[in-house]
Amino acid sequence: MARLSKQEFAWALYDWAASAFALSILAGFFPIFFQSYWAENLPAAEETFWYGILVALASLVGTILAPWIGMFADTGQSRKKWLVCFAIFGMGCTCALIMVGRNNWPLAGTIFVFGTIGYYGAFIAYNALLPCVSPSENRHFISGLGFAMGYLGGVILFVASVLAVRNFAALGLASETAAVHLAFLVAALWWLVFTLPLLLLVHEPHRPQSAIPVTESISRLGRTLREILRNRSVLLFLIAYWLYIDGVNTVISMASNYGKLLGFSTGTMLRTLILAQLVGVPSTLLVTYLAGKHRARPFLLAGIALYLVTVGYAAVMPTAPIDIFGYSVSSLYLLGFLVGCAQGGVQALSRSTFSLLIPPDRTASYFGVYNMLGQYAALLGPLAMAIVTRVTGSPRWGVASIAVLFIAGGLVLIQLGNLESEKRAVVVETVKP
Repeated sequence: MARLSKQEFAWALYDWAASAFALSILAGFFPIFFQSYWAENLPAAEETFWYGILVALASLVGTILAPWIGMFADTGQSRKKWLVCFAIFGMGCTCALIMVGRNNWPLAGTIFVFGTIGYYGAFIAYNALLPCVSPSENRHFISGLGFAMGYLGGVILFVASVLAVRNFAALGLASETAAVHLAFLVAALWWLVFTLPLLLLVHEPHRPQSAIPVTESISRLGRTLREILRNRSVLLFLIAYWLYIDGVNTVISMASNYGKLLGFSTGTMLRTLILAQLVGVPSTLLVTYLAGKHRARPFLLAGIALYLVTVGYAAVMPTAPIDIFGYSVSSLYLLGFLVGCAQGGVQALSRSTFSLLIPPDRTASYFGVYNMLGQYAALLGPLAMAIVTRVTGSPRWGVASIAVLFIAGGLVLIQLGNLESEKRAVVVETVKP
């Protein structure tokens, strides 16, 4: 592995920057504040319905836009400019939430949808910059470094924000609402400040930019899709990724709901979330370092296998505390530990492996499709959980159904490995005297 460069570190630091929105807004304060402040007068069932609609709408719009964002970001090699534009848009939406008054949930929801699009749109261009900043021998570790820094930065800011909200009077704030507003503002500033190193230090090959007519943009997008269909390695990887990352995203998105159904307290679930993020830092760095030293696919398959173990444990775990090394701890903490061990490695190695399979001059176009399948994917898993839980009457059987996605994704990934082995064998046979 080559020495870490300033460009690589500045690129990875953006994950630290954007974690402010991911953990503090998406996973943390927005869902809680939406329920208790912006939709305070709505009945519980109606509030849950509209929140679900907002999340689904953000995902749907993002899914539609992702390939187009990637295609335009490749124009004139302007990936960094598109990253900055979408990031600033997301920061602006985060700040705008401060201006939304009590019970004005339609406006808060609209801003949330736009902010989510800004966050994910920036990540398409960010992912596409990875081949520009890192040589192939460093690619897996640098991808892992980004995710590890995101986990750590997100936890630091989230914990600080939670402490500020709980101790608002000590900070001279009038109410918890004022403290949450401060948390929104700090999240936007955090996002901005730690984006600056990427803006100043990361360089990408540049060529003159020209306007693209709508007909040509459609043609370019069609070209990318045709290339993916013809390139069996890329196609198989994307199919595998879509399957197992749907399982990963389902675990993330449905964890709180599952914990509530089993009777765990909100405090326990928040501590479990923080534990998973903290464990994800060293585990991601270790796995991606080893993958860079050896081969990535065995470690990616190991991460998928660990997710199978995690889902199996979630399906049978007790609700009473368990004994670990003589200490009585919540069984949910063990689940968080397993997720932390598996999550970062799978996400980071997926990103770096895909970057090695695609044309280096059109990374944003390909990552647009990648993000469409991955970043917005949480469809099959929640659907399977809902149906199986409804049929069996048990959420445990529902969570067990997610295992099918990891098994299917792993099998397709193995098939990709077999295909590449066959290609290498053909090459060796061809060059024999």
